[in-house]
Amino acid sequence: MPPTETAVDWSRLWSDPSMLRLRRDRRSFFTVAWSVFAVAFCALVGFAAFAPEIIATRPVPGLSVGLILSLAYVATVMSLGAWYVRRARHWDILAAAVLSVPATREREVAGNV
Repeated sequence: MPPTETAVDWSRLWSDPSMLRLRRDRRSFFTVAWSVFAVAFCALVGFAAFAPEIIATRPVPGLSVGLILSLAYVATVMSLGAWYVRRARHWDILAAAVLSVPATREREVAGNV
């Protein structure tokens, strides 16, 4: 290991309350995001596979329901991507806090010895 890197106490890191909060926050985000994506995808593909007559309907001349659903699907995926970027910034802050806390604790312990 290069001298500039420090060893990480993984057991302490994984049991740290900040890390548990980060993991819980990410898990809840991905559960919701994956559910929204799966419902949108299944709706688009399901309509195309099982109700092609609905997909072919043209509520406005030149614009079919299939095109509307496809555009809604693209908008959903792009919204999920933007939401992810916002949440990832927050996770970066939490991850930095998690990594800085053990180093602070190690210095406090070393100072008390």
